[in-house]
Formats: sequence, structure tokens, C-alpha cells
Amino acid sequence: MATLIQELGIGASEVLIDDTILLPEDLKDVLQQQYDRTSELEKQLISLLATENQPVNVAKLLQNGQRSSSDLLNALQSLSSRRGLIEKQESLYTLPPVLKQYIKGL
Repeated sequence: MATLIQELGIGASEVLIDDTILLPEDLKDVLQQQYDRTSELEKQLISLLATENQPVNVAKLLQNGQRSSSDLLNALQSLSSRRGLIEKQESLYTLPPVLKQYIKGL
């Protein structure tokens, strides 16, 4: 990324306004491949987590009642343990900043 900024002849402070995360096309491609492999429920959870500013617990994820608790727990396990797409901090879930930035751009 530093090389790209240098090639464009701009300063990092001009590009990194408001803590924006730069996503090069090759990284976007990798994230898209991973996202495409997820189930519909996993995509819903990722989208929900992308809108949250703070980590959330399972109760908050169950609030809208559109998913069963067992389906939700299976999806959370898949996203955190198997796919490594979400982060778990004690009993709270969140998206890594890079993935959050990517999902917001979809």
C-alpha cells in the first residue's frame, strides 16, 4: 500500500482521512472469495456485525427473531472457528476492521 501511495505522489495523510482503511484490489478479491463461500445466515450475521460500532453478544444477535438460536450458534462457530472471519472477545462478537470496511462498501 505504501508503494501505491508513493507511486501516486500523494501523502498518507491525504489518503487516510478519518481512520479509513485502504483495501487494495487483491485484498478485496480475497475477501470477496471468502464472503462468497459463506451461507446466507453467515452473510446476514456479517452484515449485522458490520453495522455495530461495539462488539455484540448472542442475545443482541437473536433480537430480531428471524433465526433460531441453534442456527445462530452454528453460524457463529463457523464464522469464528472455521472461517476466521469474525472475532470473539469473551462472549462478544465483532468483525475485524478490514472486513468491516469491505462489507460496508458492498
